[in-house]
Amino acid sequence: MRRHLVLLAATVAGVVLVSGCSSGDSTGRTVTAVVTVSSGVDVSGSADGSAASGSAASGSESAASPSPSPSASPSPTAAPIVVDPLKVDCAAILNAADVKKSINADIPNDRLKVTVAQVNTDAGQNGRIRCLFGLSADRKTGAISLVLTKYTDAAAAQKQVDVTIQTETDNSAQIIPTTVHGYPATIAIRDGGLIIMAYDTWTMAVGVDTATGPDPAVLAAGLPQLADAALTRILKA
Repeated sequence: MRRHLVLLAATVAGVVLVSGCSSGDSTGRTVTAVVTVSSGVDVSGSADGSAASGSAASGSESAASPSPSPSASPSPTAAPIVVDPLKVDCAAILNAADVKKSINADIPNDRLKVTVAQVNTDAGQNGRIRCLFGLSADRKTGAISLVLTKYTDAAAAQKQVDVTIQTETDNSAQIIPTTVHGYPATIAIRDGGLIIMAYDTWTMAVGVDTATGPDPAVLAAGLPQLADAALTRILKA
Protein backbone atom coordinates (compact mmCIF):
# COMPACT_ATOMS: atom_id res chain seq x y z
CA MET A 1 0.00 0.00 0.00
CA ARG A 2 1.36 3.43 -0.88
CA ARG A 3 1.19 6.23 1.52
CA HIS A 4 1.64 9.92 0.66
CA LEU A 5 3.08 12.37 3.17
CA VAL A 6 0.61 15.22 3.68
CA LEU A 7 1.37 18.82 4.66
CA LEU A 8 -0.33 19.51 7.95
CA ALA A 9 -1.37 22.86 9.32
CA ALA A 10 -1.38 23.03 13.09
CA THR A 11 -5.11 22.36 13.16
CA VAL A 12 -5.39 19.88 10.32
CA ALA A 13 -5.07 16.13 10.57
CA GLY A 14 -3.68 14.31 7.56
CA VAL A 15 -2.14 11.06 6.52
CA VAL A 16 1.62 11.02 6.60
CA LEU A 17 4.08 8.96 4.66
CA VAL A 18 5.79 8.13 1.49
CA SER A 19 4.95 6.76 -1.85
CA GLY A 20 7.35 5.08 -4.20
CA CYS A 21 8.62 2.06 -5.94
CA SER A 22 12.09 0.69 -6.41
CA SER A 23 14.15 -1.59 -8.49
CA GLY A 24 17.71 -2.88 -8.47
CA ASP A 25 20.51 -0.75 -9.88
CA SER A 26 22.71 -3.27 -11.59
CA THR A 27 25.04 -1.09 -13.67
CA GLY A 28 28.25 0.48 -12.48
CA ARG A 29 27.41 3.74 -14.26
CA THR A 30 23.93 5.14 -14.41
CA VAL A 31 22.13 8.08 -15.87
CA THR A 32 21.37 10.25 -12.87
CA ALA A 33 18.46 12.64 -13.13
CA VAL A 34 19.04 15.67 -10.95
CA VAL A 35 16.09 17.97 -11.48
CA THR A 36 14.77 21.05 -9.73
CA VAL A 37 11.09 21.78 -10.23
CA SER A 38 9.28 24.84 -8.92
CA SER A 39 5.64 24.25 -8.22
CA GLY A 40 2.87 26.20 -6.59
CA VAL A 41 0.88 23.04 -5.90
CA ASP A 42 2.01 19.90 -4.13
CA VAL A 43 1.07 17.14 -6.57
CA SER A 44 0.45 14.36 -4.07
CA GLY A 45 0.44 16.32 -0.84
CA SER A 46 3.37 17.10 1.40
CA ALA A 47 4.20 17.79 4.96
CA ASP A 48 6.94 17.93 7.35
CA GLY A 49 6.28 14.55 7.88
CA SER A 50 5.82 13.78 4.40
CA ALA A 51 7.22 13.40 1.01
CA ALA A 52 5.52 14.20 -2.22
CA SER A 53 6.00 13.85 -5.90
CA GLY A 54 7.22 16.11 -8.65
CA SER A 55 7.67 16.24 -12.43
CA ALA A 56 10.96 15.72 -14.24
CA ALA A 57 12.16 18.58 -16.39
CA SER A 58 15.74 17.76 -17.35
CA GLY A 59 18.53 15.34 -16.51
CA SER A 60 22.29 14.98 -16.42
CA GLU A 61 24.59 12.00 -16.74
CA SER A 62 27.04 11.17 -13.99
CA ALA A 63 28.66 8.19 -12.34
CA ALA A 64 26.79 6.58 -9.46
CA SER A 65 29.07 7.11 -6.49
CA PRO A 66 28.44 7.17 -2.73
CA SER A 67 28.04 10.49 -0.95
CA PRO A 68 30.73 11.55 1.54
CA SER A 69 30.72 9.64 4.82
CA PRO A 70 28.96 11.37 7.71
CA SER A 71 31.22 13.25 10.12
CA ALA A 72 31.10 13.34 13.90
CA SER A 73 27.75 14.48 15.27
CA PRO A 74 27.54 17.88 16.99
CA SER A 75 26.51 18.10 20.62
CA PRO A 76 22.76 18.66 20.98
CA THR A 77 23.48 21.12 23.78
CA ALA A 78 25.48 23.39 21.46
CA ALA A 79 23.89 26.16 19.44
CA PRO A 80 22.40 24.79 16.20
CA ILE A 81 24.49 25.20 13.06
CA VAL A 82 22.85 27.84 10.91
CA VAL A 83 22.22 26.57 7.38
CA ASP A 84 19.59 27.09 4.71
CA PRO A 85 18.25 23.56 4.12
CA LEU A 86 16.32 24.69 1.04
CA LYS A 87 19.54 25.37 -0.85
CA VAL A 88 21.07 21.92 -0.45
CA ASP A 89 21.62 19.62 -3.41
CA CYS A 90 19.56 16.44 -3.07
CA ALA A 91 22.40 14.46 -4.66
CA ALA A 92 24.65 15.52 -1.79
CA ILE A 93 22.21 14.41 0.92
CA LEU A 94 21.49 10.74 0.19
CA ASN A 95 22.02 8.13 -2.50
CA ALA A 96 21.37 4.47 -3.25
CA ALA A 97 24.46 3.35 -1.32
CA ASP A 98 23.19 5.03 1.86
CA VAL A 99 19.81 3.33 1.49
CA LYS A 100 21.44 -0.06 1.01
CA LYS A 101 23.66 0.42 4.05
CA SER A 102 20.94 1.63 6.41
CA ILE A 103 17.85 -0.42 5.48
CA ASN A 104 19.31 -3.02 3.08
CA ALA A 105 17.08 -1.93 0.21
CA ASP A 106 18.14 -1.57 -3.43
CA ILE A 107 16.84 1.51 -5.24
CA PRO A 108 17.78 3.21 -8.53
CA ASN A 109 20.48 5.83 -8.02
CA ASP A 110 18.46 8.75 -9.36
CA ARG A 111 16.77 11.63 -7.62
CA LEU A 112 14.46 14.57 -8.10
CA LYS A 113 14.33 17.88 -6.23
CA VAL A 114 11.00 19.66 -6.04
CA THR A 115 10.76 23.20 -4.70
CA VAL A 116 7.23 23.99 -3.56
CA ALA A 117 6.42 27.69 -3.84
CA GLN A 118 3.09 27.56 -2.01
CA VAL A 119 3.48 26.79 1.70
CA ASN A 120 1.24 26.95 4.76
CA THR A 121 2.00 30.36 6.23
CA ASP A 122 -0.67 29.86 8.90
CA ALA A 123 1.55 27.13 10.35
CA GLY A 124 4.59 29.42 10.13
CA GLN A 125 6.09 27.81 7.04
CA ASN A 126 8.22 29.95 4.75
CA GLY A 127 9.79 27.37 2.44
CA ARG A 128 9.80 23.67 1.60
CA ILE A 129 11.61 21.25 -0.71
CA ARG A 130 11.17 17.55 -1.41
CA CYS A 131 13.97 15.24 -2.44
CA LEU A 132 12.84 11.98 -4.06
CA PHE A 133 15.31 9.10 -4.38
CA GLY A 134 14.83 5.94 -6.45
CA LEU A 135 12.24 7.36 -8.83
CA SER A 136 9.19 5.48 -10.05
CA ALA A 137 8.62 4.93 -13.77
CA ASP A 138 6.48 8.06 -14.04
CA ARG A 139 9.08 10.04 -12.02
CA LYS A 140 6.39 11.38 -9.71
CA THR A 141 7.29 9.44 -6.57
CA GLY A 142 10.37 7.99 -4.96
CA ALA A 143 11.21 4.90 -2.94
CA ILE A 144 12.76 7.29 -0.41
CA SER A 145 11.35 10.76 0.17
CA LEU A 146 12.96 13.53 2.19
CA VAL A 147 11.16 16.76 3.07
CA LEU A 148 12.84 19.88 4.45
CA THR A 149 10.57 22.68 5.67
CA LYS A 150 11.58 26.08 7.06
CA TYR A 151 9.52 27.91 9.69
CA THR A 152 9.45 31.37 11.17
CA ASP A 153 10.87 30.08 14.45
CA ALA A 154 11.87 26.92 16.29
CA ALA A 155 8.56 26.73 18.18
CA ALA A 156 6.57 26.60 14.93
CA ALA A 157 8.86 23.87 13.60
CA GLN A 158 8.43 21.73 16.71
CA LYS A 159 4.67 22.30 16.72
CA GLN A 160 4.39 20.82 13.22
CA VAL A 161 6.43 17.79 14.27
CA ASP A 162 4.04 17.29 17.20
CA VAL A 163 1.04 17.52 14.85
CA THR A 164 2.56 14.90 12.54
CA ILE A 165 3.31 12.53 15.40
CA GLN A 166 -0.22 12.91 16.77
CA THR A 167 -1.67 12.18 13.33
CA GLU A 168 0.42 9.02 13.03
CA THR A 169 -0.60 7.96 16.53
CA ASP A 170 -4.27 8.51 15.72
CA ASN A 171 -3.83 6.27 12.67
CA SER A 172 -2.45 3.41 14.76
CA ALA A 173 1.20 3.81 13.75
CA GLN A 174 3.89 2.29 15.93
CA ILE A 175 5.61 5.33 17.47
CA ILE A 176 9.27 4.97 18.46
CA PRO A 177 11.20 7.84 20.09
CA THR A 178 14.82 8.03 18.95
CA THR A 179 17.60 10.55 18.37
CA VAL A 180 19.51 11.85 15.35
CA HIS A 181 22.79 13.64 16.08
CA GLY A 182 21.63 13.64 19.68
CA TYR A 183 18.49 15.63 18.80
CA PRO A 184 15.02 14.18 19.53
CA ALA A 185 13.40 12.41 16.60
CA THR A 186 10.41 10.14 16.17
CA ILE A 187 9.85 7.06 14.01
CA ALA A 188 6.35 6.11 12.86
CA ILE A 189 5.85 2.65 11.39
CA ARG A 190 2.68 2.33 9.32
CA ASP A 191 2.50 1.16 5.69
CA GLY A 192 6.22 1.81 5.57
CA GLY A 193 8.30 4.02 7.82
CA LEU A 194 8.81 7.69 8.62
CA ILE A 195 11.31 9.53 10.79
CA ILE A 196 10.73 13.19 11.60
CA MET A 197 12.61 15.76 13.66
CA ALA A 198 12.98 19.48 14.23
CA TYR A 199 16.37 21.15 13.95
CA ASP A 200 16.50 24.83 14.83
CA THR A 201 13.85 26.61 12.69
CA TRP A 202 13.31 23.77 10.20
CA THR A 203 12.21 20.17 10.10
CA MET A 204 13.41 17.08 8.30
CA ALA A 205 11.30 14.04 7.48
CA VAL A 206 12.52 10.91 5.73
CA GLY A 207 9.99 8.34 4.58
CA VAL A 208 10.24 4.85 3.11
CA ASP A 209 7.33 3.19 1.35
CA THR A 210 6.44 -0.39 2.22
CA ALA A 211 7.00 -1.36 -1.45
CA THR A 212 10.70 -0.62 -0.98
CA GLY A 213 10.99 -3.86 0.94
CA PRO A 214 12.19 -3.50 4.56
CA ASP A 215 10.05 -4.94 7.32
CA PRO A 216 9.16 -2.79 10.38
CA ALA A 217 12.09 -4.02 12.48
CA VAL A 218 14.60 -3.11 9.76
CA LEU A 219 13.00 0.31 9.29
CA ALA A 220 13.02 1.02 13.02
CA ALA A 221 16.75 0.26 13.19
CA GLY A 222 17.76 1.82 9.88
CA LEU A 223 15.78 5.07 9.65
CA PRO A 224 17.89 6.85 12.32
CA GLN A 225 21.03 5.92 10.36
CA LEU A 226 19.54 7.27 7.13
CA ALA A 227 18.43 10.49 8.84
CA ASP A 228 21.83 10.88 10.50
CA ALA A 229 23.61 10.66 7.14
CA ALA A 230 21.23 13.22 5.64
CA LEU A 231 21.49 15.69 8.53
CA THR A 232 25.28 15.44 8.59
CA ARG A 233 25.52 16.47 4.95
CA ILE A 234 22.89 19.21 5.23
CA LEU A 235 24.83 20.81 8.07
CA LYS A 236 28.01 20.70 5.98
CA ALA A 237 26.35 22.37 2.99
